[in-house]
Amino acid sequence: MVTTSKGMRKEKRCHDQNSQLPTIFIEHDEFEKKGGGVNGNKAFAISEDLFIKVRDYVHANQVPEGVHFPVLDEDGLFLFSVCFAENIAIESKQTDFLDYEKRFLEKENLDFSLLNQYRKFVFVETEEYSIALAKLLQKYCPEKRCLFLDQYARFFIKGNTVRTLPFKQIAGKSMVLLKRWIQGRKLGFLQRVFCLFLYKFVKCLEKRNKVCIVVSDRDYYSYPIANIYQSTKMMYSLLWCGNKKTYGNRKEDKAIVILDYSCLKEGLVSIIKSTYAHIKWIREKGYIPVVNLHTYPNQYLNTAEDNMWEYFFEPVSEVSLREAYESKNVIIATENDIVLVEEKINPYQEKWWKQPLRADDLQKIVRLNAETKQYIKEKMPKELSGKVLGVVMRGTDYRKEAAEIKKKEWRKNIVDADTFLQACIYYKDKLGYEKIFLATEDAEYFEMFRKFFGDSLLSVEQERVSYDYKNNPYKEVSDLMNKKDGRIAGRNYLAAIESLTQCDALIYNISCGAVLLAECWNDSKYKLCKLIQPNWEPEANVSSL
Repeated sequence: MVTTSKGMRKEKRCHDQNSQLPTIFIEHDEFEKKGGGVNGNKAFAISEDLFIKVRDYVHANQVPEGVHFPVLDEDGLFLFSVCFAENIAIESKQTDFLDYEKRFLEKENLDFSLLNQYRKFVFVETEEYSIALAKLLQKYCPEKRCLFLDQYARFFIKGNTVRTLPFKQIAGKSMVLLKRWIQGRKLGFLQRVFCLFLYKFVKCLEKRNKVCIVVSDRDYYSYPIANIYQSTKMMYSLLWCGNKKTYGNRKEDKAIVILDYSCLKEGLVSIIKSTYAHIKWIREKGYIPVVNLHTYPNQYLNTAEDNMWEYFFEPVSEVSLREAYESKNVIIATENDIVLVEEKINPYQEKWWKQPLRADDLQKIVRLNAETKQYIKEKMPKELSGKVLGVVMRGTDYRKEAAEIKKKEWRKNIVDADTFLQACIYYKDKLGYEKIFLATEDAEYFEMFRKFFGDSLLSVEQERVSYDYKNNPYKEVSDLMNKKDGRIAGRNYLAAIESLTQCDALIYNISCGAVLLAECWNDSKYKLCKLIQPNWEPEANVSSL
């Protein structure tokens, strides 16, 4: 993504990951008026295809992101600077859509279903994707109107369907403020008043459902306002299905989407939830989903000849894998821009990702196969039929010391092991439970509970690991586990979750995948379902334990 800025201070500001701006936006000064800049040896003349020229130059010469280039007018005078920035979603690089200008030439390979929902588009800032989207609308949807809140847009796009306002990054900074206000960050009184007004104004536009606001945020953030989209997400909504295959003549009247993406180091619940969300939006668009998880990396996959999904679950549609690869209209995930954790950029999938999982809906799609059901039945402790307190104690890479290494702020606020143990003792005694069922991947935590509860502790036999994060480099739990058989490891994990659903109550130290799925499968039948906070104390009317 290439963006513009009016100039550059000699003392540069660092990019704030939580800011709205996609790169370093800096103020004007006399140095750049003379055509200087960080990369003063290269300057660009103003032109309508400036962004593409800069992007191609950056990639051809391997220029690092953050370098600014001066842009000159016809007389060689400085106008503004441009800067390239990678597209980032949750610390991972996303596609830069390097060939979008070619793909935009063929309308039949584009998906206009998101753009067709709106009559007017308000682009907050002038950057590569915003200009590309406006030009595309101008070409294929001339009845729609575009408004840029940034005066620099006039250099790149003209016509009676596009208007520009004479602002300079003011709108972008206002959206930064709105985003911080929505996130609950500290602001001054006047800033809060302004954000409240802006929020109500945008919500008013949302109710009309005809105006789309496009921001240039390169870091993933999902606005709670339905008509605000990031320009990268808008690009994805158009280009996600451009590469289609024909294998045969089966299912001529249907488009089939084969979900064969890699699963990276994601856990099983993350794979379930992401694939569920994919299937929901694929079906909503009238396509047939087929899951074929045979692509590495995938921590549960034993061999690339297998379909990891069917280790545990039934096929998700009436179309078999063989039929899918003999069909006429096929969209393959690995040959398009479809990835597992696509809720980071996919505007279609977001609503399904945000919604709480409902047992009745999930079980229509994610259905355990007969072998997995039998395995779980044999693994689950028989004592679960009595009064049992379910406990999830996530450890290893979710420990506080691990979070500090990776600077994952939300993981730092986790109850310490001793306090959590005291909470388990407290609720076991208060509610009169005979047994505790413990689900944990942490060997040290498991041993601590085993020593205290002895024969009253229930569990599913599985691999557990221990690691000293204080004195060793950071490792994710998937790197610590030595999964010799992903099928067995996954089924043990599912057996632990199914055991939790049979418990009378559930307490946990952090909201993780096991908790999410256990709550869903239990269908809100727990007498008590509680997250233990770091400042937990026994209730005043009960004697201390």
